[in-house]
Amino acid sequence: MSEHTEPGPDAVRAGRAQRAGHQGRREDLTTHQMRTIGQRRADAEEKLARRLKEGRHPAGVHSPAVERSTDD
Repeated sequence: MSEHTEPGPDAVRAGRAQRAGHQGRREDLTTHQMRTIGQRRADAEEKLARRLKEGRHPAGVHSPAVERSTDD
């Protein structure tokens, strides 16, 4: 039997990703890129918190304890 000496499809894809700059290592990022990632993460967390809050308290639906009479 002959031995398989060519790289498999996974190795070929991994090689392409490394050549394309998708190494996935943070130490290769610039300060600007790290700041951008941090800002996007913060924005996403804020958006998630807002969506969760809206889900707990849908717009237009008020609990009786919050509603106040304006007939004074």
